[in-house]
Amino acid sequence: MKKAFVPLALALALAVPFVDAARRDDDVGTLPFDAHQLSPARDIAAVGGLEHEGGYRTLVVGAAVPGAKSAQCSARLLDTSFGLITEARFAVEAGGTGQIDFASRVGKRVAAGAQVSCDQPFYSYGAAAGTGEKKVTWGEDVGPNGACNFTIDAVEFQPGIFLAGKEGVIHNADKGHEKGIVCVHVPRDLNVARMVLEWDVAPGPWNKRMVSGNHNLVFLHRGRFRSNTVSNVNAFGPGKGFIKMAQNVDMAKLTNTNTKMGTLLQQGSIYHLRYTYDAAARSITLELFSNGVLLNTSTMGTAPKSKMLIVTKAGLSPKGSLFSEFGHYKGQHPPEMDSPGWRYANLRVELKTASAN
Repeated sequence: MKKAFVPLALALALAVPFVDAARRDDDVGTLPFDAHQLSPARDIAAVGGLEHEGGYRTLVVGAAVPGAKSAQCSARLLDTSFGLITEARFAVEAGGTGQIDFASRVGKRVAAGAQVSCDQPFYSYGAAAGTGEKKVTWGEDVGPNGACNFTIDAVEFQPGIFLAGKEGVIHNADKGHEKGIVCVHVPRDLNVARMVLEWDVAPGPWNKRMVSGNHNLVFLHRGRFRSNTVSNVNAFGPGKGFIKMAQNVDMAKLTNTNTKMGTLLQQGSIYHLRYTYDAAARSITLELFSNGVLLNTSTMGTAPKSKMLIVTKAGLSPKGSLFSEFGHYKGQHPPEMDSPGWRYANLRVELKTASAN
């Protein structure tokens, strides 16, 4: 994705090298932000990946304000149970950055992450180093890759079985509104044995910039990409003509399970997809239907040691427990193409816990 670069006041404050936790190596020396991660005024943004055992040499949380007005900001530091450790207020000049170093305030407590809010549009950031570490590690954005179009609540309709959904159109991809995001709240922490995700897709034109490129059908995650992607399903256009699915729940960095099904989606058709994440059986199945007829199916495994999908009510991001995203933003790294004219509808998420009958 395209990035907006802001001069790094953080480097002057820390005067140490950085190691990239969730950003590219060529970002060293500048503070990089995805243009789509600009939070609106008074929104709450979350930053994770700040955990260090045994105390902190530095633990910085801050904000950059690209607009023409200065801002008053606040930062809340949360522990691994998402309880409040401490909080602080700070000012940010227009077009600048401001930050708080919490290292002396937390002692030996471990900070899972932070929540940041400002009264002007802002980017949030965080960085941390343990007491014996020379390099500082960037935090990572937590939550949806943009604002929620709307939020749905998971309701327990049978003992241990929860359902969230919305009938009708979820997202019409168009210029300036390429990505649609649905945030999902659950009423309590859930140990999910089986999740069934269903939705409809009406493909539009293949993107002329790369006809064979991929168009996002769904990206369902727990607030972070790494080790938290429950479902990432993409359709590739003519020249490739397949649908690829992948997941990396509870898996190590740069690892996942994935598979493909040989199907070229047709413009003007309406497809129904059913993605079954069977954590108890360590198996995932994607089914593709048209007019009630099963066209294709594909199966892959989950993480080798995981037999439960844990979905927490409270997390670093207050926006939801699960995030379902449809479409790519314009300008993402090829082969990820934006999808003007594609339509998504009839979302249904069923979560069956281990305690269900």
